[in-house]
Amino acid sequence: MEARSLAEALKLIMKGRGWSQLRLARELGVSQVWVSQVSREQRDTGIMKASRLLARVGWELRITPIGEEEDPVKRRSFIAAAASVTFLPSTKIGPYQDPQYLRALATQLRTTRYEIGGVPLVATALRHLGKIGQSINAADPDLQVASAGLARAASVILYDARMFDKSESAGNLALVLAKRANHLEDTAHAFELLSQVSSYRDDYQRAAMYAQRGLGLPELTDECKARLSVRLGVSLAKTNMGGRERRSRTLLDVAHGYDGSSPATTAMILGSSGIVLSRLGHHEEGERYLDEAVHRFQGIPLLHGLWLGESAHAALRAADPNRAAHHMQAVARLGPLITSSRFDQEVDEILAESARWASVPEMRDAREQLRAIQPSTRA
Repeated sequence: MEARSLAEALKLIMKGRGWSQLRLARELGVSQVWVSQVSREQRDTGIMKASRLLARVGWELRITPIGEEEDPVKRRSFIAAAASVTFLPSTKIGPYQDPQYLRALATQLRTTRYEIGGVPLVATALRHLGKIGQSINAADPDLQVASAGLARAASVILYDARMFDKSESAGNLALVLAKRANHLEDTAHAFELLSQVSSYRDDYQRAAMYAQRGLGLPELTDECKARLSVRLGVSLAKTNMGGRERRSRTLLDVAHGYDGSSPATTAMILGSSGIVLSRLGHHEEGERYLDEAVHRFQGIPLLHGLWLGESAHAALRAADPNRAAHHMQAVARLGPLITSSRFDQEVDEILAESARWASVPEMRDAREQLRAIQPSTRA
């Protein structure tokens, strides 16, 4: 079930769930007049607002080229389609006591973040976090695991909005819930997340500590080991510790050696390897890995944009302004689709790093394009 316009989507939601305009307005947090006008195509709304409102009722907004179809196999490799999550929680229990419903909420958050970024989802993420804390003392391990997954999804949204303290608190909640449920894989996922959050706030030693704690868990799956090894390798590469190159390269080799990783994990390993090698001065090898990661994340705007940004950083470290300019122009084209403080910070850092090549014609043009999508110039 899909719609070609916001008006059609609202009508399908009301018909499918038996809702009145008043009920739909309450669920969306808007007025009945707004629902009535939009349903009759008498009122228009911005794409960001439409996406945010639809996410509240389990729908997503997609933008696809005319005459082309998405590769469903590739897309499912990374994210589940939130539009398929249309069920309501059981009337016998509250929604935050229903593990299946919590998993659907987590999927919805992840899907929408991949498409547009985390900033529009902050209020929703915080609201969910305020509801699941009671699951810590629940008697149902499945509820605790589902709550841990929702806490992780919320944490990623919060660090995408650069709300690092709240993000780490959500990550720690996910860790406690996973431990209470005695769920090894989710505990590993929580350590990986906390490592990632620490890395984004430039606390690389703390990031390495969390990754090491995750790797110390018994009987991890190969995929968990691969992801944690990469996190540790990246963290070490960004520190000034002695022997960091040898240790980082060894960890990358370990990660690449595991078979059966999902496409998302494989892409993350490739991109992270590119970051490490670039920082260690192996620019050509690093660029090859980053190019592959960029290619694999096409079709997912936020991730595609962030990996393009990493490629631009790598080219600047290699003193290759023409290559950097090429990546910067691609970042500028994706910018209007993304609402992410982390992405905005990436743009600011690229502009600062590229300033010394501002006189190069290609770089001058690329910098102008990037400046045009900075937050201060978007409004």
